Amino acid sequence: MQELWTDLLNGEHYAVLSACIAYALLMGIVSITACFRIRRWPHTIGKLTEDGVSSIGSSDERMHTARVRYEYSVNDISYTGKRLSPFIIRATGTRMAEWQKGGIQKHEGDCVTVFYNPALPHKSYLIVPTWTGIAGVFLLVAIPVFLIWFSI
Repeated sequence: MQELWTDLLNGEHYAVLSACIAYALLMGIVSITACFRIRRWPHTIGKLTEDGVSSIGSSDERMHTARVRYEYSVNDISYTGKRLSPFIIRATGTRMAEWQKGGIQKHEGDCVTVFYNPALPHKSYLIVPTWTGIAGVFLLVAIPVFLIWFSI
């Protein structure tokens, strides 16, 4: 182990790539674990108070992302949320932002399903990670790890 750290500090190719693999695997495990935990969060009915698209950047490089705001209560305590999903999508057009909002479970009027953290009820999402989203995270981690692994 000491030799790996020494090689890493000296910038040895295999040591740097090994550190990249370890980092990617750690972040992948943390992300996928968080997705599974969020899928188990309880839900309540809330009221959608804002539904739009935000623009970020200069006029020629503008990025768009979904913008929501909602109110909900847990154990008779009111909360306001603005998180749509753990997956943040930014795109040059508004179509992707509108597409992402299609995952919101809507009810009569402005009512929506709100998924909240039971330990921290102020943390909430309108969309929980799907199996497809979790598989996408896995592929985003696995493909670079395999590519780096075979380049060592």
